[in-house]
Amino acid sequence: MLSQKTRYAIRAMQHLADNYGQGPIQLAQIAEAQNIPAKFLTTILSELSRFGIVDSQRGKDGGYRLAVSPIDITYGDLIRLMRGSLALVPCASRFAHEKCKNCLEEGDCRTRALMLEVRDRTAELLDGVRLSDHIDLVPAQADSEG
Repeated sequence: MLSQKTRYAIRAMQHLADNYGQGPIQLAQIAEAQNIPAKFLTTILSELSRFGIVDSQRGKDGGYRLAVSPIDITYGDLIRLMRGSLALVPCASRFAHEKCKNCLEEGDCRTRALMLEVRDRTAELLDGVRLSDHIDLVPAQADSEG
């Protein structure tokens, strides 16, 4: 599952993408609109600023804005920045690979083979959706079926 921090980061970035080109958006506005605790949001936006995808401006008319166009940011990028990997297990990670403890040799592990497939399909989906893309909302009853 995605961490709360990652989910907040995605929602904050969606908010900034929705307001792209309209100047800085105040932290309080993002926090209220996205139901994110302001203190936690400050930490998240500072981290995203260090990654170079969010700019901050101080002062009365200050706030946050995307440093790059929403068309240039994929959901895969965001999750990798916040989580470090799309893989569900460390041995299936492309950039943060670690051997699993108490496991079979990687070449003999069917679980790893499956998780590599899951990682690749997840990456294909998330890397194909950009912050600028429209995402249809799923009706609540369909959401509760799965």
